[in-house]
Amino acid sequence: MNVITDFNRYTGTIKPMHGVGQPPFYGTDFGMIRYLKDAGIPFSRLHDVGGPYGEYRWVDIPNIFRDFAADPTDPLSYDFTFTDLLITALVNNGVEPFFRLGVTIENDAMIKSYRLFTEKEQL
Repeated sequence: MNVITDFNRYTGTIKPMHGVGQPPFYGTDFGMIRYLKDAGIPFSRLHDVGGPYGEYRWVDIPNIFRDFAADPTDPLSYDFTFTDLLITALVNNGVEPFFRLGVTIENDAMIKSYRLFTEKEQL
């Protein structure tokens, strides 16, 4: 196969693909997020941010919807307090958040899982 490149022909803007996962922060200290802006990082995926450094307050399903017996149609059943702080810090630094709603991985779940449950365990 031969690939021919014509650098004199403009075909459009290259889509930025240099985003990051897990934005740099500790507790409510978002000072490191400015480095994403300085580096021109266009987006950050909110993936696995709810665990130890996220102190079980950020983004993940069990952090936002803390009581699985609560009414899912009641807005008071949800707590976005810390997640909103993180998203605001990203937006204020020009970094687009990609919101991933899931659960932070528990790497030792084969021993015991505290936040990931099978359907049977939730009942």
